[in-house]
Amino acid sequence: MHALIRPPLLIAILAFCLSGCATAPGERGTFTLNDGRGAVAASMDVHFFQPSNFKPNGPVLVVVHGMNRNADGYRDYFTAAAHKYGALILAPEFNRENYRGSRRFNLGNMKRRSGETTPYSQWSFLVIDRVFEQARAQFGFKQRRYYLLGHSAGSQFVHRMILFSPSERMIAAIAANAGWYTLPDLTVEFPYGLKATSADKKILRRAFRQNLTILLGKNDNNESHRSLRRTEEANAQGLHRLARGRYFYQRSKEAADQLGVPFRWRLKELPDVGHSGRDVAKPASDLLFRGLK
Repeated sequence: MHALIRPPLLIAILAFCLSGCATAPGERGTFTLNDGRGAVAASMDVHFFQPSNFKPNGPVLVVVHGMNRNADGYRDYFTAAAHKYGALILAPEFNRENYRGSRRFNLGNMKRRSGETTPYSQWSFLVIDRVFEQARAQFGFKQRRYYLLGHSAGSQFVHRMILFSPSERMIAAIAANAGWYTLPDLTVEFPYGLKATSADKKILRRAFRQNLTILLGKNDNNESHRSLRRTEEANAQGLHRLARGRYFYQRSKEAADQLGVPFRWRLKELPDVGHSGRDVAKPASDLLFRGLK
């Protein structure tokens, strides 16, 4: 792994102040790693913010961006919360060159266009653990587990990671304002359900044990939003993101009840918040880290 940008602390603080992105004291920059996806492995930039009060055993938050692939922007949304909680922020960039389209990013590169399942080693979900481990080497911290948050397209990535490939290194996750969902239903064809995937009842039991919060903005209810998927299957989940998030949570709870297994997922709705990663950052961080202060 090679560090591309890791400015001295004073320069980083000055850059924050001049850009107007953040005022929290700390260091921001970018490092590059090999994402390790077997035959399709490629380099990946990871944008970071290390607050001045980050400790070796401090919390680490991995943030997955939306469809605009603006990982540096999402990193900056969380700088104030990072300083409040002494948390290191890692924002991997799933660029369009190596993670082209929703199939390779939002859907985790689980399937080829033909519908054939790709080798597990090539799934995009596995990159999150690699980002965390490379960051441990880069920064020398002792923390062995991380928090995970995804917004919009990143939320699609996160909830599918929970369903298909949850990490033992993950403490808790938030999936915020997804546009549509993969339902925990073995009779519904992928990507809207689990049919024709490796999922079974055992995998569902594992997924429902994960500490996942479905986070929804109450104002994220625009039925005509320019990036909202409007297929028949997506519309069956609801006509806007708020409705679809509520539907996904309720269907998941029903599935857990039918299996007779513990259901650790939560639903949280934010008043006066629309489809905004910036507006989600503070309440999401408080949900993840409130027990740390």
